[in-house]
Amino acid sequence: MEERLDIAGAARLLGSGESTVARWVRQGLLPSRGAYPELRFERSALERWARATGMRGRTGQAARVDYEDDLLAAAILRGAVGRAKPQDAAEAIGLTVSQLTDLPDGARLEITDAVLNRERMASTGLGRGVALPHPRRPAGGWIEEARLSVLFLEEPLDWAAIDGQPVSTVLLLLSPSVPLHLELLARVSMALHDPELVELLHSGPDAITLLERVRDIQREG
Repeated sequence: MEERLDIAGAARLLGSGESTVARWVRQGLLPSRGAYPELRFERSALERWARATGMRGRTGQAARVDYEDDLLAAAILRGAVGRAKPQDAAEAIGLTVSQLTDLPDGARLEITDAVLNRERMASTGLGRGVALPHPRRPAGGWIEEARLSVLFLEEPLDWAAIDGQPVSTVLLLLSPSVPLHLELLARVSMALHDPELVELLHSGPDAITLLERVRDIQREG
């Protein structure tokens, strides 16, 4: 029978704090059952998650990311993964920002306004069903490390994309500096040339499957 762990056991396995584990659950990054504080985790799923993310948990040690060059996977791990059925692009952007539950309410409001203002200047629909909204200026006032909040849309939306195709995947990119922002934009562009990833995005994968494919692309590149 599959071994199940409570949140304390999951934190010990991952070498992380219980509050961090709870945040990953809220942001759709960690598979679980039940509701806080009665969360339950399947050991095999946690171990797969640790492999997919590069986490190497040890009791008494802080969880860490084992890789330095997988910037895209690391940004997803710091961000969120979810799914929703917004009515338009503006609502989709608001939902994608709201997934970042560890940010203060005021910061999420300011980020949403900044991203919407950027979107009014020109569509961030990249084509192939993907949009990459982001603020015009780096988000260094709100964050210290890059984040990617992923939202899979239950119904595709018109986003005035360059190829005219509706958008089913929203990738909200937040970076603390211009150089890192440009580097991540390049990595997203490279990743989206991978047919397997594009097909995967259309299926609305869970966070583990998405991270596994992104890490594979980073290693292959």
